[in-house]
Amino acid sequence: MKQYYGQQAAAYLPLPPQFAMRVRVGSAVTGIALLAGTLLVFALTAFVNRPLHGQSLPRTALGTVGLVLPVLSVAAIAFVVLTARRCLRGGYLVTARARTTRTALTVSFTALSISCLLALTISALADVWGDHARLGLTDLLATFVNFALGTIGHGAGLWYIRPSVRTLEKFSDHPIW
Repeated sequence: MKQYYGQQAAAYLPLPPQFAMRVRVGSAVTGIALLAGTLLVFALTAFVNRPLHGQSLPRTALGTVGLVLPVLSVAAIAFVVLTARRCLRGGYLVTARARTTRTALTVSFTALSISCLLALTISALADVWGDHARLGLTDLLATFVNFALGTIGHGAGLWYIRPSVRTLEKFSDHPIW
């Protein structure tokens, strides 16, 4: 069985049935959890900002963009993880779709990294709240939590579409020699 996993030119790679089921269920659970988590962080940030700054969202459009961009980036990663199950056809991994999904995950994670840096830069350099509170704790917390959620989603998505031989051996019904 190892020879199947090492081939790059194959259009379909066989997967152990347990791992294929894990991809189907896990990608849906992970994607929904990422969406729920990032929306929860956004709502909690808005809730905490209300008594601290007098409004839930920053006064300036630039501040609102800085707060919303990481949320949208995590939502993009969640969408890609949700669609990772389309890389399966029965008990086989479709390599072309997996390659496309891997590229989409990489692009989404790069966008997340850039949007988090942009959000921190906007928060540090601009007075987005109108009360001279620059780089507040809620801005830092929301950015870092969104980055952590996106990193978890990126890692899980890669695990689903690019499993190692060791992972496949763990899920196999019979040992791969």
